[in-house]
Amino acid sequence: MKNIFLTIIITFALLITGNHLCFAQINPQNSPDTKKVKAAKKEKLKKEVENIGIGGKITVIKLDNKKFYGKVTDFDDEGFQILEVDLKTNLHFKYTELKKINKGDGERNLFTGKRANPQKGWLYGIALFGTLFVVLGIALSDKDF
Repeated sequence: MKNIFLTIIITFALLITGNHLCFAQINPQNSPDTKKVKAAKKEKLKKEVENIGIGGKITVIKLDNKKFYGKVTDFDDEGFQILEVDLKTNLHFKYTELKKINKGDGERNLFTGKRANPQKGWLYGIALFGTLFVVLGIALSDKDF
């Protein structure tokens, strides 16, 4: 009986103190490390846009995972503009509201109408040629199955 009572008291004490410890956490958005990370990410995105250059094809992925495809028309220290190919309008993006930038605009698939990730094109090519070689190897083999 004492063990059950002791277990209940310890569990209750942990629940009460654990809840207060959760509220004692610092806000990570105000920490200096977070500001340094955001500044480094902004510089990285800015350099990527500069490397693509004006007139270069670009894929922009925002923080909410919306993707935009087009050509870079202008860029500065705070953001850049693209001529979006699907919406046929100029869009302005700030580096702080972006998740990722890819070179290339992900050409449309003829069958689905969706755009492919330009970074994964080589992977699709290897898979296609690998499958082709396996099928040809089986078809041209001398052994009967």
